[in-house]
Amino acid sequence: MKLNLLTTSLLVIFTSTIFAEKKTIDLDALRTKLTAAVKAGELTRKEAVQKFNEMKSGKSSDSSMALNGFFLGGKVDEDGQYQASFILAGKGQDKSKWPVVTFTGKSFESRFSDLQKSDAVVINLGDGTASKSAEKKGENKKGKQLVMSKSKSKGKGGNTNFYSIVIGRLKSKDIELGEFTMEVDYATLNRYNNAWVKDEIMGKTVKVTGVSGQFRDNLLLIRKGQTLKVRTGGYSAASKTLSFAHKFNVLERAVPFSPDAHGVPPESFRGFGGVIKGKILEASGYEVLLLAEEIVSVEDSNKASDADSIKGKRVRISGFFNDHADKFNSLQTSDTLRVGIQHRNRVFDMFDVTDVLEIVEP
Repeated sequence: MKLNLLTTSLLVIFTSTIFAEKKTIDLDALRTKLTAAVKAGELTRKEAVQKFNEMKSGKSSDSSMALNGFFLGGKVDEDGQYQASFILAGKGQDKSKWPVVTFTGKSFESRFSDLQKSDAVVINLGDGTASKSAEKKGENKKGKQLVMSKSKSKGKGGNTNFYSIVIGRLKSKDIELGEFTMEVDYATLNRYNNAWVKDEIMGKTVKVTGVSGQFRDNLLLIRKGQTLKVRTGGYSAASKTLSFAHKFNVLERAVPFSPDAHGVPPESFRGFGGVIKGKILEASGYEVLLLAEEIVSVEDSNKASDADSIKGKRVRISGFFNDHADKFNSLQTSDTLRVGIQHRNRVFDMFDVTDVLEIVEP
């Protein structure tokens, strides 16, 4: 084995990292794992080089690294080997640049058997284990939490996860502090946030804090009384304050909220499962707003009372960061899509993408 310093390796941009099933960790595997940790923002390049040199010299035998991420799913490859893939939550990075880690080997099938697609997890790259974030009950490695991890209680004085697009009218702003107040007209709801927060803030005036960088400039251009939309990451019930999300940043002018324009589905379409065809109106943050034109097929899982009720209306679809990430990044407004969707929770206004995603050529 040729032992190079990690310096050169860390300059390589990895889009996928693969770990084979081994009883001991060799230096090549360690180098690859450290590179993934640097790309995810968990280690600096200097810290990674130091850790590599300590392992190489025998000064340290601890190769464990706990990283936050999401389970993308498992499958058997062409060689009959089981593969389990995870996307690592890179700090301060657009999600399209988050690295993917793949564990290969029969033993991983049983290790990850309790995980489902999109589960928020804590991954230990050293021993090849992953546990659900929601099951850690407040215990966090180095005090860090995944922005989109699940939270089940309101807490007292602390922040509760609320990863949402919130739409409302601007009431006041402080550019220097990076905060503003808004009267809430609507907030999206999904599996990564808490329904009680939406109930609490609807129609109320709340403060939003933590706006920085170019988004302060966006805020500067929005006048009092105008409608804006912002992506939030958390909510403090004690101070009635939302925190600005620093992944998939959104803070911009918006048209006054209306259910149809935003893609709130008709009651008769909730619970739908199947394939639809339509034109893209918006595509950002791994979400698509689609103008539905045709019901292509209906699955056995369909629970909608009237699938055709969505024709000519808008539907909002999420979850394109899994197997569809590469194709999503190539989507353009006005593209026509044939896409599989499933409404797993009738309370949510958003649908999940399934296994079908095709661009329909004119």
